Amino acid sequence: MSPKNLVLLTIGFSLFITSCYKEDKDVKLPDNSEPKSMEELNVPQNFDWKTTKTIDVQVTLPYSRDPSPLIITNRQVTKRFFKGYPEDNSRTVNTKITIPAYLSELRLFYNRTKGPNMATIEGENVNYDFNNTQKSAKIVNNDECDLEGFVTYSKGGWGSPAHGNNPGSIRDQYFNQVYPNDFVIGDPNNYTITFEDASDVENYLPGGGKSEVLSKSYTNPNKKLGNFADQVIAARLNVDYDAEGVLGDNENFKLGELVYKDGPFQNMSVNDFLDMAETALGGGGLGDYTVDEYKNAAENIINSFHEGNNANILTCPDEEEENHPFIELTSHCAEPDGIFTITNTHDAEMDEAEEYRVYRNDNLVETGNYELGYNESKNITITFNSPDDVIRVEAEIPDDADNEEEMIYTELTDCGDVEGDDETTEQLQGTLAYEDLWPGKGDYDFNDLVIDYDFEVTKNSEEIVQDITVTFEIKAFGASLHNGFGFTLPSVQPGDIASVSGYDIAESSVFDMDANGTESGQSEATFIVFDDVRRVMPQTTPGIGVNTQLEYDFIDPVSMTMQIEFANNITYSELDIGSFNPFIIVSTVDDGNPNIRGKEVHLTDEEPTDLFDESYFGKYQDDSNPSEGRYFVTKNNLPWGINIAEEFEWVIEKQDITGAYNHFAEWAESGGVNYPDWYQDNTGYRNDNLIYPTQKDIP
Repeated sequence: MSPKNLVLLTIGFSLFITSCYKEDKDVKLPDNSEPKSMEELNVPQNFDWKTTKTIDVQVTLPYSRDPSPLIITNRQVTKRFFKGYPEDNSRTVNTKITIPAYLSELRLFYNRTKGPNMATIEGENVNYDFNNTQKSAKIVNNDECDLEGFVTYSKGGWGSPAHGNNPGSIRDQYFNQVYPNDFVIGDPNNYTITFEDASDVENYLPGGGKSEVLSKSYTNPNKKLGNFADQVIAARLNVDYDAEGVLGDNENFKLGELVYKDGPFQNMSVNDFLDMAETALGGGGLGDYTVDEYKNAAENIINSFHEGNNANILTCPDEEEENHPFIELTSHCAEPDGIFTITNTHDAEMDEAEEYRVYRNDNLVETGNYELGYNESKNITITFNSPDDVIRVEAEIPDDADNEEEMIYTELTDCGDVEGDDETTEQLQGTLAYEDLWPGKGDYDFNDLVIDYDFEVTKNSEEIVQDITVTFEIKAFGASLHNGFGFTLPSVQPGDIASVSGYDIAESSVFDMDANGTESGQSEATFIVFDDVRRVMPQTTPGIGVNTQLEYDFIDPVSMTMQIEFANNITYSELDIGSFNPFIIVSTVDDGNPNIRGKEVHLTDEEPTDLFDESYFGKYQDDSNPSEGRYFVTKNNLPWGINIAEEFEWVIEKQDITGAYNHFAEWAESGGVNYPDWYQDNTGYRNDNLIYPTQKDIP
């Protein structure tokens, strides 16, 4: 097994990349690591090309609290995914939310409850009970908890070819020093995985596949053993290289000595967790935990100091010193709510409760008490009545606390849009990128239409949808055809809609609209946003289209906002906004005259509308098979459209997307397991030379 308690040395900050790095942040892949083109990809036949996942959420609210909305965010509280109530007047919220596929945990807030409350995503489900939470972690004096200098890398980083001073180079240079007797993980009493050389680690990682425990032992595996194994391998590499002193330079602690601040392994050290995780992986039993909980906690080790950035996942161990409370007060904006958190960050419980006060524009609106244990926190949620509100929270400090002040405070302002009384608003955002030559093969630059979407769903305290405001922003189109754009809400019938406004359809077009603003002849509520992109965003420069060729001027995006009012009661979970089905309609205009309506291009495996012309199926490169629920993919399962969960910077005309986004190919070939965040602007993820907004310096 690997050594775990060796002397710390220092090594320079390294890069988590599979390509070379230049100081100006431009990335160009070395010749021996050129990504595959789209047509060379070996994509699993069941891969749906989604960068999002829709999960079922079941959260039991505190029994002793007056009803208030549940808020669900990411760990950093930078993105809100849900704010609402139980649909049946019970104490349990049952709903659906759509989130980026790379997330493995969610943060939950319920007003005036203690936390932090982190929930693990188990497959397609999240279950959490506020009435059954754990004590928070013990930590040392906050002033002594110095976490500077830790660095961790992902499984992709540890599996990268050695180049410069990247993780692959660190792996190769120190492997025999860190593992003089092979690198072995698992349960020695059951099944293990053995790597004899650094090259064997490189050949295996980043792995991929469904998370599962081992059923046999492997030496230098050449098959994918599942994401559970991959994350434990990468976590162990981070811990062992850190313990040997060849990764990071923290002078106070080893990575393995740090403890989890929250989650199912709260209070447990990284070393103790990895011992349990290896036993579970090797078939020695899961104990009271699930495979997903082990996998996510191992991934949290990897993410804890990714590229040297502290993600606030791990903290210092308890040194059993006699400490006093230390109170901190922080705030986050989860539009339109301010979430204020009072935290005791020292290894000492408060002996008695202290008062906090909330002011809105200098007027006292709430008082309450807090009494916190080790690293425990209390959340106070205040909804903004106006974007100009200034919310101030003050907290009295215990007499025996290490704070120098007797009272601390924080203020928050400019916290977004305002909701109405007893209303909450959900948001779904992303970018759609299409090829329009279906059923013929495209050039896979995915810029024939690039359009951002932003759904705002307003609902009441019973979770009944009131209306939807959806904004579309046309960023670019690299196509000579005249294409329209629309979407369906599969769970909504046309009669459920009272009115639609804000669409842009020429008086003479191929589209017929009912009086309520939905498209005629459809069994599912179908909305046509515009009939011809070339009419609503005129091309004023030479070239193929707009904003895809560097030699021509940039044209400002065109924004369109639709308002959808509902006539019948539909709950938010029934709506399932993440299931919306967007599509382009190809060649709706020809030579200035209405042309055809039936040639739709949808995302992978999304059904066309009732007005689609099925005679296109099976022509040229299309391999759709409606009887199998297979739509809009080629024989080797390549798509004509992708939906990116966050803002996407599109590719220059005629450039294959695999050359611009360095991990796109690996994401696709792993069936979405590896690099689910491939589209982000992380170090080594992109070749900026092939990305239009980067080259045109568009913010």
